[in-house]
Amino acid sequence: MAAIYPPGQDAQPIASLFPHVDPDVIASVVRHELPGAEIYKLDSRRILESTWNIVEMAMDDSTVSLHAAPFAIETYPTLDSLLVPLNAYFSILCVEGLSKGQSAVLPCHFFRYSSHLVKIAAQYDWKAVLSYHLATFARRCKEMRKGDYAGWGRVDMDLMEEFLVPNQKKRPYGSVFSTHSASQSWELIYP
Repeated sequence: MAAIYPPGQDAQPIASLFPHVDPDVIASVVRHELPGAEIYKLDSRRILESTWNIVEMAMDDSTVSLHAAPFAIETYPTLDSLLVPLNAYFSILCVEGLSKGQSAVLPCHFFRYSSHLVKIAAQYDWKAVLSYHLATFARRCKEMRKGDYAGWGRVDMDLMEEFLVPNQKKRPYGSVFSTHSASQSWELIYP
């Protein structure tokens, strides 16, 4: 039997759509408190890695040792490793947001951002794209806590200047370079 929407006040109906995700993680997504570096917890392909070997226990002598959490670039080494859990994140936000009266165009904001990530990943070094994404993610969470989801559909030029512009991918020998100004090329990146 299909789930009935809109879901109730708690995260239980959403949890049934994501049985591989801890309900506390879903709740932190809905409250806009899950850090961008932790969306891997939504990726069903990586659910067994969720502890990231941060705690190691030795059963023979009852010792516990802690390891440092991985850097974001180790967690998200490719665009795919970021987009899969990000799409799950956006799915949770869509179900919750639409059930709470957000505009029907809410998913469009998320689609635009995902498309934007694909475009910039082709033009800029991945590490810079990831840094840009994490800064954008933090900014969007702050906005969403105030009820504004539309930011996902915008491009933050200040963050692009800070993280991306200095890190364009090297073009192969023989490439044609545009004579357009930087602001015009940004329009091509995100029409």
